[in-house]
Amino acid sequence: MGLFRLAIVVAVGVSLLPAEREKQDQLYERAASAANWTLTFCDRNAETCAKAVTFWEEFSKKAEFGAKLALDVMRDQAASGDDDKAAPANYETAVPRTPTLSPGTLTPDDVKPAWRGKTANKAGI
Repeated sequence: MGLFRLAIVVAVGVSLLPAEREKQDQLYERAASAANWTLTFCDRNAETCAKAVTFWEEFSKKAEFGAKLALDVMRDQAASGDDDKAAPANYETAVPRTPTLSPGTLTPDDVKPAWRGKTANKAGI
């Protein structure tokens, strides 16, 4: 299916290209001009590029720190073998309880969803 979509996009793209030689030359010149303009951005805007390099270096350091932190946490979690974070067996244990707040007047039956999909009739359908 993906190959079919790609073929359609390519066909639409080709059909939008100009057929006349004059228009083809004009499109080629515009594309070359746009590419040149993009490639020489830092020549025209040195200050902006210098700031971008600084921001990119800072972003890269933060991303590296975040990745190391996540990896260390996962390694510590796997090494400790804690199963406390496993998926709860039923809904009541999945409801988070905040220790500093009182549970209120709701019972576990109150927070249980009343409907869980289709219900079977007497015939089992």
